[in-house]
Amino acid sequence: MTDLETDLITALVCTRNRGDSIVRTVRSILANRHPKFELIVVDQSTDDCTATAISPFLHDPRLRYIRTETSGKTRALNLGLARARSEIVAITDDDCEVPPDWLEKLEDVFKRYPGVAVGYCNVDGAPHDTRTGFIPAYQQRGSKLVLTLPEKLRARGIGAGMAVRRPAVMALGGFDEMLGPGGLFPSADEWDITVRALLKGYGIYETDNVAVTHYGFRTYSEGRALARRDWLAIGAAYAKPIKCGYWRFIVVPAYELVIVALGQMLWEALRFRRFRGLIRVTAFVRGFLRGWRTPVDRKTLLFETGCRQIVLSQSEI
Repeated sequence: MTDLETDLITALVCTRNRGDSIVRTVRSILANRHPKFELIVVDQSTDDCTATAISPFLHDPRLRYIRTETSGKTRALNLGLARARSEIVAITDDDCEVPPDWLEKLEDVFKRYPGVAVGYCNVDGAPHDTRTGFIPAYQQRGSKLVLTLPEKLRARGIGAGMAVRRPAVMALGGFDEMLGPGGLFPSADEWDITVRALLKGYGIYETDNVAVTHYGFRTYSEGRALARRDWLAIGAAYAKPIKCGYWRFIVVPAYELVIVALGQMLWEALRFRRFRGLIRVTAFVRGFLRGWRTPVDRKTLLFETGCRQIVLSQSEI
């Protein structure tokens, strides 16, 4: 772990085979007004398109580009956290655009609440044709400090707009590398780190004072596959605490299954629509059972992967 630099904040973006779509993200972060920040881009691409796309920005001393042959978003996140030189690390996706005050607003949350380990901001969908598809987003009214599991039920921030207190997350063992895109359970990495932080006594904060713009358009047919992926991973992630004896946590998966998933099915039945909510229910149950059968480290609540050491083949420019 590197030494922390006072008053520095890190922006972290993980990318894989997105080519020039990351240019919008990099440009908007480098345009932030924060007086002292670094931007780390962890590139897991299998080609050189992304490296070529951001090459015009490499002259900026604030940008640190890391090329790695590893795969999986959470591995890239952990690599970025290990290289960050600041206490606070702001994270967004490679298909997002952030406003000029993004880093300042997120940093202010952690300064005001020293017990907070994970923070979220709003995520707005870019303009798109709602007749043909959607863009995953998250909007809430008002800001809130979350300290208990029942409060977590209404705290549903997404990874496109989040920030973490690096020492706290590293003490938790980092992000679970079995979760997230490219992992065995390919989603829910942000929900997992939120739950693990709460169970270890840290706070979570959600702010509506700033929002990033998400450009990740999906068709409705793609949305069904996305729902199946997400709820499989949510089920797996939420099996871990119960398996490790955190019985009070059962309120969270119960809420997701009964209120959110089954609740959507009931709403669709009342409106004589197809049971799209059934995808959530079946995927959640399958994920929970698979998560229950997967070994878990009881101290960190991380899925055990045999060897968790990240093996790198990388260049840093």
